[in-house]
Amino acid sequence: MKQKVLVSAIKKIVGAELLLSAAFVPVAFAQTAPTDAGTANPDATKLERVEITGSLIKKADKTGNTTVQSVSAKEIEDSGYTTVGDFLRGTSANDASSWGQTTMNGTAPGGAGIALRGLSEKYTLVLVDGQRVANYALAVNFTDTFFDVNTIPLNIVDHIDIVKTGAVSQYGSDAIAGVVNIITKKNYHGLEITSDLGKAQHPGDATGTFGILGGFGDLNADRYNITAAASYYRDTGSRLSDRDMSSSSDFSRFPGGMAQPTGPNQQNFWQTSPTTTQALSPCPPGAIGTSDSTVCNYNTQHNYSLIPETTRLNAKIHGLFKVTDDVQAYADFWVSRNETVQYSGIASATGISNVFNLVPGQLTPLNNTVPAGNPYNPFGVDTPINYSFLNDQTAVDTVSTYWKASTGVKGSFSVPKFGDWDWDVQYGHSQSVVSSTYENTLNVNAWESALANGTLNFSNPVYPAGLFEDDNQSAISKLDSVTATTSTTNLFTLPAGDVGFGVGTEFRHETDIINPTTLANQGITAPARIQSVDGERNIAAVYYQFDIPLIKNLTFTQSGRYDHYSDFGGAFSPNFALRYQPVSMLTTYASYGRGFRAPTAVENSQATFISHQTLSDKNAPGGAQSIFASEYNAGNPNLQPEHTKNYNIGFALSPDSTTDFGAAFYKVKIDGVIGTTDPQALLDANDPSTVIRNADGSLRYINMQFQNLGSLDTDGFDFDFRKSLSTGFGTFTLAGDWAYVWHFKLTQPGGGGTQDFAGNNGALNQPFGASNPRWKGNTSLTWDYAKFTTTLTWQYTGPYSNIIADQIGLGGTGSVASYSQFNLFTSYRGFKNWTIYAGIDNLFDKAPPFDPVWTLNPDLTGYDQSLYTNLGRFFQIGATYRFK
Repeated sequence: MKQKVLVSAIKKIVGAELLLSAAFVPVAFAQTAPTDAGTANPDATKLERVEITGSLIKKADKTGNTTVQSVSAKEIEDSGYTTVGDFLRGTSANDASSWGQTTMNGTAPGGAGIALRGLSEKYTLVLVDGQRVANYALAVNFTDTFFDVNTIPLNIVDHIDIVKTGAVSQYGSDAIAGVVNIITKKNYHGLEITSDLGKAQHPGDATGTFGILGGFGDLNADRYNITAAASYYRDTGSRLSDRDMSSSSDFSRFPGGMAQPTGPNQQNFWQTSPTTTQALSPCPPGAIGTSDSTVCNYNTQHNYSLIPETTRLNAKIHGLFKVTDDVQAYADFWVSRNETVQYSGIASATGISNVFNLVPGQLTPLNNTVPAGNPYNPFGVDTPINYSFLNDQTAVDTVSTYWKASTGVKGSFSVPKFGDWDWDVQYGHSQSVVSSTYENTLNVNAWESALANGTLNFSNPVYPAGLFEDDNQSAISKLDSVTATTSTTNLFTLPAGDVGFGVGTEFRHETDIINPTTLANQGITAPARIQSVDGERNIAAVYYQFDIPLIKNLTFTQSGRYDHYSDFGGAFSPNFALRYQPVSMLTTYASYGRGFRAPTAVENSQATFISHQTLSDKNAPGGAQSIFASEYNAGNPNLQPEHTKNYNIGFALSPDSTTDFGAAFYKVKIDGVIGTTDPQALLDANDPSTVIRNADGSLRYINMQFQNLGSLDTDGFDFDFRKSLSTGFGTFTLAGDWAYVWHFKLTQPGGGGTQDFAGNNGALNQPFGASNPRWKGNTSLTWDYAKFTTTLTWQYTGPYSNIIADQIGLGGTGSVASYSQFNLFTSYRGFKNWTIYAGIDNLFDKAPPFDPVWTLNPDLTGYDQSLYTNLGRFFQIGATYRFK
């Protein structure tokens, strides 16, 4: 009889799922992660049900799924990181296609995101306290929307959950690669002050941090609690000239490195014919003429930021109020102001400089022809000049302001025969405003006047008034959301146990506006730094989850979500998962989900932007050569959502309370992936409607538009372990978290072939990609003795093949070496109320591995900026005082 009841219940639930799938699957598909998150110790129990990242149903304890990596505040402190952004970017799950505030000439200056599974930042959803937050107002690489993880003060972080298997069926379409949930401290009592100072061994990069955390009121005794935190962070920054690796433009000491500047904005010369140049005579002060007198070279490394000057102010306050024994109300306010100054080289007027012509909406070349009548033209005929203004430092001063206000009510109730229920209703508004000032851009009319009137002596320059001016850009991203959820762990009872059920609904309004640069958009200044976005939409969703015990220790979880987007329609996202725990020490799990990703406003609105990269032009005048190509990109309102499938299987083994080990296999497939055609392929095809050339045959720009391409297929493995050993000399704990990328394949539509980017840097030519080493991992050894805690951390990034260097004709070894960095951090708690700590990052002062691709204009670092920062050995000392 019990078996009949069980079978009948399963049939009803599966039948309902099939009915929902039949109704919604023709619209779209979706994916999600296993919904049962877990901790290392399955024997640990808690009386209070808690929220689990990746699950709609609250649980009495976190059991089951090692694909949820939970990092405590103590682990973050022991790592030695001083910001949330730096810590997250160092995790093994953030393995590729992730860009931080140190990226030279980045399109989202000041912001730092995280990209799980190497799928770029738009595929990773970042939550704060389980709530969605507005994205940074500018998109990285012009394409990837992301949340700026620098806006969270580190001292208020309680722990961070990283769901590595996607969670579309609960959270929505931008959770394909996974979810990062930053949980902040609540119900805190007391007051603590933290301050630290840091200094790089090499020039520059002096840092200071000050933070305060306080709270008062006991939720049980006083029926309320107020918890607040504020922090200040300052980094003086550094220049490329401050590190040996990038101190000069001469990279010839490295395999594949060139002996001279590779960007035209580092050179002055006359273009005497399409294939010949002649140095200015004499070269301007500060320039070095070559032995063959063809160019005047500049070393401009001191004009570029290695790490930008940064000032951050963050504050957050959380109020929790006990209305009744079963109902709580809460309110939260959080504000952040970050200013970043990124030095971006010197102004130049070259053969590849473009001006935006507003009326036809096209790029036109900047006039750089010196008339025959100019007194500084030695040739007596009109002659083009490549001119760099050595004394004109350019910079981007970016101020980003972020704030979020939210409120809600949550509680619990019981329904006879239908379980004990938790419920939550909340509203939140958040927004990011980014204002950028581009200092010392070239005024086009003043430049052309100087050419025509001879008011600029090229060899001994005194710049005419009005030749340079500042340009400005502003952007805003807003998010309003209303959510309501309810769940129970015991809806009814089957022979194998209680059935859990949860249901939720969400409505949100998203607005993304990027105003074009004030002067460049009108063709007043150069270069043509153009980016514009104007989009908004409404999203309504309903989602659910069932936890069904099939037999003893075997649980089937089925969840789904239906979203309706005002700009393209509806989509249903189902997920199916199994969790089996035959004994307390072993948990196994598997899941399958279908999903989708809606196009972002950058991709499907009337958006435009101009990007640049080095390509090989086989049709260039005078023969094939590497060129710095401009690409004119446009949004596409006709884009369709990407359709996804997600697979996950793994286990967690805890033979005793001191030992944990886990491994998992993941696979993500994305059909109709949104991107642009490989620009190198477009340039090779040389279609005149796409490849726009100047009268002399040189490339002006490439027309590109977002489109649904073929499929993107990636899979790999995760490994984690922890072992503690107690001795007479203290407790030693060895822990590690590693990731391996097996495949990262892009298949072009219509039989266009397949490229596998795992273990190489071929995805650099794609808007969603970057260098993709197969291995990334962190291993730490912690020693707890008396009042001391000391942690030695090994951070490893694997090697990758340099196929881009081969495509554009660079030399070298054909591969980029692996990288290991060791960090040492220690703290002492032996003084009353005090914790004293100190650390050394990059203990052996190791520079990143050399990559010749990153020596080409505009990237002059010599290493892949998506993977590394050349900070060098860094010292840190600080203290925390807790008032009792």
